[in-house]
Amino acid sequence: MNRRRIPPAVEPILAWWLPAVRCCLGDNLRSVMLCGSATLGDFCPRWSDVDVCVVLASPITHGEAQAIGGIHDEMRRRFIEGKEGGWESGQAIEGCYIPAELASDPSAQMPCYTAGGTTRKWAVGNPVGPFDRYILAHFGYSVAGEHVVFGPPATEALVGQTEQDLAPLRRWNDHSEQSALWVAGMLHWIAQSLVFWRDGDMMSKSAALRGEIERGSVFADAFRLALEVREAGSATAASHHSELRRHFGRVARPAAREIERQMRGRSNAQARETGRSRHGMKRLGQCDL
Repeated sequence: MNRRRIPPAVEPILAWWLPAVRCCLGDNLRSVMLCGSATLGDFCPRWSDVDVCVVLASPITHGEAQAIGGIHDEMRRRFIEGKEGGWESGQAIEGCYIPAELASDPSAQMPCYTAGGTTRKWAVGNPVGPFDRYILAHFGYSVAGEHVVFGPPATEALVGQTEQDLAPLRRWNDHSEQSALWVAGMLHWIAQSLVFWRDGDMMSKSAALRGEIERGSVFADAFRLALEVREAGSATAASHHSELRRHFGRVARPAAREIERQMRGRSNAQARETGRSRHGMKRLGQCDL
């Protein structure tokens, strides 16, 4: 799939949501940047959400945030509950509303708004996580307004985010209570993270699962089931709950160790290369994976 083409399944929900957002934000709307699975060529109609980053000319106000929250509530009623436009996923458009300064400076602390699932959150900070920033910097594109350039994340930020995401794998045991959707989603994440830290390639989750199966990964059996559930849709996950848990129990801690090993190896190699660079052309902290 052309990564610059909006997936057909996404067009109806964007066609409803975009005018509502434009009407609410007016001249404060600078850009709507598409990111996530839709930009990686991996939008699964029965599984995926639509990830966006709405870039504003000035920080969002409480009033604008309240109105945006209402739009997302109505979208949930129409598309998730009412299946308008043939929408099949249990998720809809999810994203953050940030001032333009945060695109280039992730350290800035500014009023932002996040809306996704049942989340409606106004806060001062930066809601764009390191891996979201990586995708925005390398694959994101505008579906409304101008294209906004996002600075790449620091390598340390990617490592820190991965460490946080590894924590549930490390503490998993037979008594852990997680939904089938969570377990399947974590298996998707494991495959994508293995590829990213081993090969330096941000691959879609479906492609990562298929690639790891084809290369004979020790986690291939778990990845086959995870890919089957992803392609069949989120509504089918519950019927595979026991099987997903069984596979996850076998791979969680070994996968965490392997991801950490690959991550440390790549970040250490980059540090050595940086140390050899006299002119700082590959400065540690700027992701060059």
